[in-house]
Amino acid sequence: MTENRESFFKRLEPFLAPSVMLDVQLAYTLAKYGHRAQVRKEVGEDGNPVRYFEHVRRSAIILVDEVRIVDAPTVISLLLHDIVEDAPNLPPALIEHCFGTEVVTTVKTVSKDPKEGYLERFFMSTNWRPYVVKGCDRLDNLRSLAAGSKEFRQRQVAETREKYYPLFDRMLDLAPAELKAQVRHLRDLVRAECERQSALLEVAP
Repeated sequence: MTENRESFFKRLEPFLAPSVMLDVQLAYTLAKYGHRAQVRKEVGEDGNPVRYFEHVRRSAIILVDEVRIVDAPTVISLLLHDIVEDAPNLPPALIEHCFGTEVVTTVKTVSKDPKEGYLERFFMSTNWRPYVVKGCDRLDNLRSLAAGSKEFRQRQVAETREKYYPLFDRMLDLAPAELKAQVRHLRDLVRAECERQSALLEVAP
């Protein structure tokens, strides 16, 4: 299925109030604007590089379709999770003004700004939401590894195992009781995809 704006919002509409849907629509628009000049390493069916926005939208779709969490602040945070790093004209103050403190603190936690001490800062967070955002982000990145070199893929697999497996164990510890099953499923999806990529590397030329 080819995703577009209509299909994305169709999955959310049964769950969210109209005013909340407007918030998500604004985040969607800002994400498209902020990443408008960026592309991924992936190549689409038409032979052209995939626009970067597809990654943030796919990450949000993972949350809803696979993790089965329909939580507006988390959806919005996923749409905007790379904005702080990639779009200086959309600073945290503007994100807070539009979407509130929950979203902006989640986005800032997952942002590698600055890169130094990133994981150490992340582990200080006791809020489950940034961990879930990072889990969906990492899962989509793992699924997109085919476009990278073998060395890049090896680095991503090693980084996921060494640095992010502990992060996602903490995600499960911090998740509220009513979301434990969904969050455990996300952690297991990341691990399964990482191990699948590792197996592919073993047979790659």
